[in-house]
Amino acid sequence: MQAKYIKALSIKRIYAERIIDGSKKIELRKRSIGIELGDLVLLYETTPDSIIKGGFIADKTISLPVAQMWRKYHHILGVEKDFYDQYFEKCELAYGTFIYQSFIFPAMALQQINELCPNFIPPQATINWRNNWYIQPEWMDALNKARYQLMDQGRLGEQLTLFAL
Repeated sequence: MQAKYIKALSIKRIYAERIIDGSKKIELRKRSIGIELGDLVLLYETTPDSIIKGGFIADKTISLPVAQMWRKYHHILGVEKDFYDQYFEKCELAYGTFIYQSFIFPAMALQQINELCPNFIPPQATINWRNNWYIQPEWMDALNKARYQLMDQGRLGEQLTLFAL
């Protein structure tokens, strides 16, 4: 049950760093990847790093025509125009998840993740964290605080029971 609101997202280090430093306020994808308001998204930095050392609480996800997404949000996308155009070259829609809050966590390298999380396979895009996988206390603290803030703001409608570690 604790892991229900935790996802791992495959991402290049440069974009993870931009999310953490606040210069990237929207995570872009070519399709919807199942991230919902209030989810904790762990940033799995791809090879050669193969590490989780940060994450964010997801805000709303939107989809817009590719050109419109760039026009409206280019200043907070955290990517250069050339990369954006190449990434979305054959797409009609761009999907963007707004970053509610970002975090730095104690780093977990792939070897440690594999030891603590049976059958962990690095995500191609995103994966749901499994109930039998290790959850850092800092992750639960961030998740609980943010979800309660969203509930207090009336943005997260139902009162949910979250387990503290």
